[in-house]
Amino acid sequence: MKRKVLMRLSVPVIVAAAALGAVACKKTTPTPTGPEPAATGGSAQPVSVRFAKVESRKLPPALEISGTLEPDEKSEVAAQFAGAVKSVAVDVGTRVKKGDVLVVLDASEAALRLAAAKSTADQQRARLGLKSKNGFDAETVPDVKAAKEARDLAVVEAKRTEKLAQEGAVAQAVADQAKTNAQRAEAAYDAARNGANQGFAALKTAEAQAGLSGKNLKDTRVLAPFDGAVQERRVSAGEFAGVGRVVAVVVKDNPLRLKIDVPEAEIAGIKQEASVLLRVSAYPGRDFKGTVKRIGAAINSYSRTLPVEAEVPNDEGTLRPGFFVRAQVSLEGAATDVLLVPESAVGSTGSNARVYVREGNRVLEKLVAVGRHVGDLVEVRGPIKAGEEVAAESVAELSDSREVAPR
Repeated sequence: MKRKVLMRLSVPVIVAAAALGAVACKKTTPTPTGPEPAATGGSAQPVSVRFAKVESRKLPPALEISGTLEPDEKSEVAAQFAGAVKSVAVDVGTRVKKGDVLVVLDASEAALRLAAAKSTADQQRARLGLKSKNGFDAETVPDVKAAKEARDLAVVEAKRTEKLAQEGAVAQAVADQAKTNAQRAEAAYDAARNGANQGFAALKTAEAQAGLSGKNLKDTRVLAPFDGAVQERRVSAGEFAGVGRVVAVVVKDNPLRLKIDVPEAEIAGIKQEASVLLRVSAYPGRDFKGTVKRIGAAINSYSRTLPVEAEVPNDEGTLRPGFFVRAQVSLEGAATDVLLVPESAVGSTGSNARVYVREGNRVLEKLVAVGRHVGDLVEVRGPIKAGEEVAAESVAELSDSREVAPR
């Protein structure tokens, strides 16, 4: 009985296994395919390239260095009088001349103070009887002149009465009274002189107050301190500007200052009036010129560098304060041979510069260090020689041992 059961189970299993085998055989049947693709390198077409020869020239020594352009002067222009901002005459980027109005403050209070100070001065001048500012003499003051006349009369009267008293014509008491009157007149004269001098001092005070009020009135117009451009505008109409509040920032951008830090080893070659050639990324391929004007008095003990400043003319207004520049500072010394290639021949691999030197119908990659720029050429240092040919274009399409088609 048990044997019959096994036979019944084995028949379906055998059938299923046969079916699976057929399917497997069907899937593994090879399908005709085309030829394998060719390797990528083998199918690369030669790159059409124009070559240029490596030049050798004698050039004076120069220092390649980077720095930042800064304004020749920068002023945070502040209000010198407290008042409400009536109007703002400039905005960011506005070109200004020295003395141009930047901001106008409310002048009503300053005008009233000036009028009051002038009025006080006029009153003092009238009291003193002054009609001009040429000078002051207390004896010319009317009150002093009257006191002096009274004193002189009292002195004469005292002398006459004293003589009469000696002759017995008048009592001695009368003479004594006349003498006392003369002394009082002398004191009144001195008081008049002192009062005149005090009045003149008060006049000077009133005139000084008038001058200060006049200055405050003038200061309601905030002016540009020099020729330049507005870098920032800090106030708007209707705001209150207290004394010392910055209303605008003005920069003098012609000339500009190039600030660089020269390594200690190169300091001996830096001299006043040395020429500087610089480039900025905003104007690729364009050279700007400057001149060394200021050399620091001491070396930075941490960086071991010396601060140096050059002046860069900016008549066209092309350059901007804050530009990062790469500069070449001429150094003193004998000229040396340098290798030059077209600027377009230099490519980059990460942080490394490279050129491609022609070897038959292929190019070889050579890593180089880049130096100064000379027109459209650039100095390179590395395993290349004068007279060799380097790819002058299509550098980004090349690689080491790449086949080329010179043209």
